[in-house]
Amino acid sequence: MYIAQEKFKTNISEYILYMFHIEDVIRAYHLSIDEIEKNILPGYKLPAPELELVKNWYRKITDQMIEDELHQSGHIKQIKELIYQLNDLHLLLLNTLEEELYVEYYHWAQPIINELKNKMNTPSLNEIEVCFDGLYGFMLLKLKHKEITNETTDAMSVFIQMLRYLSKKYHERKG
Repeated sequence: MYIAQEKFKTNISEYILYMFHIEDVIRAYHLSIDEIEKNILPGYKLPAPELELVKNWYRKITDQMIEDELHQSGHIKQIKELIYQLNDLHLLLLNTLEEELYVEYYHWAQPIINELKNKMNTPSLNEIEVCFDGLYGFMLLKLKHKEITNETTDAMSVFIQMLRYLSKKYHERKG
């Protein structure tokens, strides 16, 4: 919860990726707040009132996932809305004359986005969703110590640069 709050304030892209992870952790515990309380909360070394806040945070996310039927995959409404906001900003930046650097990042990323979108067979995803899904998959591969090609690492570096810039612009606009 505290990590999420900090990331939300400082880097919206990192927040989104962190929340993808939290959703997967909740799924690993079968969307059961009892299992989360038993297996995750003991790792938090917090006073009882703060621990209760963390439990309520997990409960709120879990309840939303159950309501939205996200037992196997997908993201809660708040996260999807943030991705849509970032995609709107992405489109705006692409059409802003002063944003040559972002346009350059996008031109590096566009072929990779298209290739990944085709591999994922998800034509309805917007480009920013594809970047987040690609980065999250990359993070999971790294966590599992799977072999990752240099080509994949380079592609994800392009996504990181683009999303870092997009996040900066998001926070500047949110003030």
